[in-house]
This record gives sequence, structure tokens and C-alpha cells, in this order.
Amino acid sequence: MVIKIGGSAAESPEIRKGLAKQIVKLCRSGHDVVVVHGGGKLLTQTLERLGLGVEFQDGLRVTDRQTRDVALMVLAGIANKQWVAAFQSQKQAAIGICGGDAGLVSIRPFKQRGEAGGKSLGFVGLPNKVDTAILELAFRERLLPVVASVAPGPGGEYYNVNADDFAAALAAALRADRLLFLTESGGVLDQEKRILPILKVKDIPRLIQDGTVRDGMIPKLLSCARILDSEIGEIDILSPAVRDGLLRIVAGRQPVAKNSSGTRVVKN
Repeated sequence: MVIKIGGSAAESPEIRKGLAKQIVKLCRSGHDVVVVHGGGKLLTQTLERLGLGVEFQDGLRVTDRQTRDVALMVLAGIANKQWVAAFQSQKQAAIGICGGDAGLVSIRPFKQRGEAGGKSLGFVGLPNKVDTAILELAFRERLLPVVASVAPGPGGEYYNVNADDFAAALAAALRADRLLFLTESGGVLDQEKRILPILKVKDIPRLIQDGTVRDGMIPKLLSCARILDSEIGEIDILSPAVRDGLLRIVAGRQPVAKNSSGTRVVKN
């Protein structure tokens, strides 16, 4: 399974520790797990401390060369190693990598939809090719791969990659049984701010167009729509702050569709 951890709540040391405990239990129960993490809040704070601008378009960070360099430092450095330390504090050997390591992910530059000729967001990429060899090696050695969502593109330049797109690409390449997005909102909200327990792929464009879905949830749901065309069995969106929520959902004792503790995205 591929677990993407995002949202500012996941950057809380207390929540990080709780999630690490749950994920280690999944590893010890025989699951092959890949963790993909964000770090957007820490990246924004670091950029602001450095006096650099912060700009988003449709939930994606506009990334000039300076921003890219800071993203590489924060995501593949500080955030990645914080997560590795959290897992290893639970006696689970973990390996922190990014898309550039062992050729895991290569990207193509992202072009903004709806613009004549496509508007560039700078050093922002979409996964283009995935080589899962390093992940499979980690599984064989009982290591937990912890992956930062930066990867090289044409000419060897690193690009910032939306972590939801990154996780979806890894899940597709691995033919994962499950893809789980842990996000602060706890799921997809309707116009009354209630969590939708079930969301069909065909409804995603409407929710984006009418403004029900905004900001970072847009690329997340677009990733879900793409990934459900592959062989992924289940996609769940849930809060990282729910006590043992990840374990209960994976075990099937707490389906998100029955208790509205999150959103399950389905093809039909």
C-alpha cells in the first residue's frame, strides 16, 4: 500500500508519532508499505523566513529556481529525515529517499490547464516514468521507504512534484492494493462543509468547476481520477489526527463509507 501523509496536522510531532506507530504496525503485520510525505507548511515557513514569495495556482505551488532549491532542502532534507527518525524511534528500519534516488521517478514539466499554449509554473513536474526497483529492494530487506516528492526531469534539473500526484504514480507502478491520502480536512467536503463518505470519479469535474473543491484538494482528486483507471483497488482520504484511524480502515473495521470519518473515491 502507498500512504501519502500531508496537511499541517501531520507536521505535529504528536501526530507524527501516532502515525509512525500505526504504519509500523502495518509493516509488522506483513504489509509492504511506501510512505510519501509532503511538507508544504514547513516549506512555506522557510520561504517566508528567507524573504521569498509564496504563490499557488489551483493548489500547486509556483516554483522558480530559488523556491525549487529550498523545496529540495526542506522536503528531501528536513521533512524526510524527521519521518525517518519517527519510524526508527518505533524500531522500524526506514530509508529516506526522493524521486532522484536509483531513478525512482522522472518527470515532465507541468503545464497549467486552460492557458493558451500552457502556462508554466516553473520547476513543477508531473511523474512521467517510475522504476520501482529501489522500492522492491526495500521490501525484500524489510525496510520502510519514506519518499520525498522531488524528482529530476529533462537536463537533470530537480522539480517540485505535488505529493498526491507522486503517491498516485508510485501506487500505479506498484499495482498497489490501496492508496491512502492522509490530509487535514479528513476527506472531501460538500458545500455545507460535511464530509462526503463516497465520491464517484464522474462527479469530480463538477465539484471543481462549481468551487466546492478548492486549493490542495484539486490536485488530490485529479490524481484519484487518473489512478482509478489503473488496477488500484481502493482510494481513501482521511484525517491523520483520528486515533488509530489508519489501522481501523486498513483492517476493514471502520470503512470510511459507513461512518463518514473520511472519503472513499470510487470509479462508478
